[in-house]
Amino acid sequence: MKKMLAVFAHPDDESYMAAGTIAKYVKSDWSAHLVCVTSGEGSPGGEYAAMATDDFIALRKKEVESAVSHIGVSTVTFLDYKDGEVSALPPGKLEEKLINIFHEQQPDVVITMEPSGVTNNPDNVKVSLALTFAFQKYAFDRNVVNADDPNPPKLYYACMPESIVSYFVRQKYLPAEAYGRPWRGVEDKRISTVIDIKRFKGIKAEALAEYQSQAEEIGPYLMIPKNPFFSQEYFILRYIGLTEAFMGKNDRVADRL
Repeated sequence: MKKMLAVFAHPDDESYMAAGTIAKYVKSDWSAHLVCVTSGEGSPGGEYAAMATDDFIALRKKEVESAVSHIGVSTVTFLDYKDGEVSALPPGKLEEKLINIFHEQQPDVVITMEPSGVTNNPDNVKVSLALTFAFQKYAFDRNVVNADDPNPPKLYYACMPESIVSYFVRQKYLPAEAYGRPWRGVEDKRISTVIDIKRFKGIKAEALAEYQSQAEEIGPYLMIPKNPFFSQEYFILRYIGLTEAFMGKNDRVADRL
């Protein structure tokens, strides 16, 4: 059985960016596992804003566990770093934890956000960079054990295409700026992999709906007419084992991981 490991900074990141893809691969007899670097306690919380911090953390953890039960994720690991402070972690601390998780889980495919963090969130940026380093160490160690492995692990960045982001900004579905910087998405030509999730859009919607503490944000997102992110999810293949992957002008966009 092949194994997928998704690593994101906050609860709900996994459902926004990869719920349909994860569900699709679980349906094809993969096992899927999630790492949440924080518990998402830094979010506004809506009607839960006045809740004590420890109680809100417990709520957020319960939400992600309920969400991934729809998707088919087998386990959720919380690293319990403080939401909003991940970018300030000293070099190597998060990387070491992720390397240990990789060696324990032995994933075939690893998914995280692309290096801009999609929303420019500093936590997301830090997780993407730390995970990329950790993946390279994991891939190196696996290569030492089996240099002739015909199926080396792969690292994918979940992303939002610039063409869709610019449309969403014009329609005011997304703000023009996030965390003080323009919300741009990634250049469409950099996207290597587009996964059709039409059969799993209901699962994605159900997963997102579990985040009641984020209802003010998620509710409108679920109501976007013909929301393309419920038809397809987008990825950049970054590494195949030790080999860096880049889209060239003659490469074709893949429809599978």
